[in-house]
Amino acid sequence: MDILVVDDDMLICENVKSKLGRIVTDGSLHCETANSVIEAKLAIRSHKPDILITDLNMPGISGLSLVKHVKETWPDIHTYVLSGYDDYELVRQAFLNGAEDYLLKPMEIEELREKVVAKAVSRQAQQQETARDFELEAALAFIEQNLTRSITMDEAAASIAMSYNYFSRKFRDYTGYSFPEYVNLRRIDRSKNYLRDPSLKIADIAYKMGYNSASTFSKTFKKYEGCYPADFRRQNQIPED
Repeated sequence: MDILVVDDDMLICENVKSKLGRIVTDGSLHCETANSVIEAKLAIRSHKPDILITDLNMPGISGLSLVKHVKETWPDIHTYVLSGYDDYELVRQAFLNGAEDYLLKPMEIEELREKVVAKAVSRQAQQQETARDFELEAALAFIEQNLTRSITMDEAAASIAMSYNYFSRKFRDYTGYSFPEYVNLRRIDRSKNYLRDPSLKIADIAYKMGYNSASTFSKTFKKYEGCYPADFRRQNQIPED
């Protein structure tokens, strides 16, 4: 978690940095400070933070202009503003310009924990879950591309650089099926289209779908569909082989 704290008062910057260090103790926090908007812009360009905490009342270029600049240039940075009790109008303008929330001076550590750190941890967890979902979708695409041959869970896990055990657990959570069940379901589902083509023999369909025999295909089809391939053809008024 990368955080940039901006305030013309160096003591306030160090105070916020110290409190963040007391909240995040696992080494995942990297906090930098800046004492002006110009310093802040340079820091953001060189090492874009996840979170910006900035004062609004600063001499020279105001913190409000920094909030607006960050929203326009780096919209994925989460911005919080520091304010006093009488800064209502500035805070309102900050919200209009892209601030996510505000923190009152003097800042309480629990407010910092709840408004900034807890939200950031939640967002990171959601991002990781989304990334895993994309990876699993890629694994499903890999399965679709290889349904016509013998395919193992080792291969599917390796296709997205995920460990076998972790993949097995996440795959079941994501699809609701074990890997063999899912592969068989996809094969059976695709085989229905072939069965509707009377020119294709059931044995040929079995081999086309990656089964080593027509018997294995028929038994698997019966398990998942409740009828044999030949029955499926009859029920759909398609002549048998």
